[in-house]
Amino acid sequence: MSQATLTDVSLDPILERLTQLTKLEPDWDSYGALPVSPVAFVKACQLLIDVKYSLSALVGDRLLPSDVAPIADGSLQLEWRGPHGQLEVEIKPDVDFSYLLIKGEGSDRKFEEKNQVSLSEVLNVVSQVLIT
Repeated sequence: MSQATLTDVSLDPILERLTQLTKLEPDWDSYGALPVSPVAFVKACQLLIDVKYSLSALVGDRLLPSDVAPIADGSLQLEWRGPHGQLEVEIKPDVDFSYLLIKGEGSDRKFEEKNQVSLSEVLNVVSQVLIT
């Protein structure tokens, strides 16, 4: 999909997955994990909608995260893989975003990690990873 429009890419599968994750019970990992925070869920949905409306015409169906996962502290993690690297975004229950950006391969691999970043900074990094 090279020139997608907003209606071409549906967020439904990812939103459904996020909704399923909110149904996890306490101790879902048998090591005392907390359930997914409602705040993290809402912020993840907001991030996905913002990514769709700002990037779908440029990146098509790559705007969908390659993975969505719960984290034991009630956070959510969304991962993107694109032509310019891999990005793991953590959406924390205390309203913070953080990310790990991985660029390059093998011995040329570089890592950039940032904590307490804004939604606009996360959108900027997502675009850096996905836009060719």
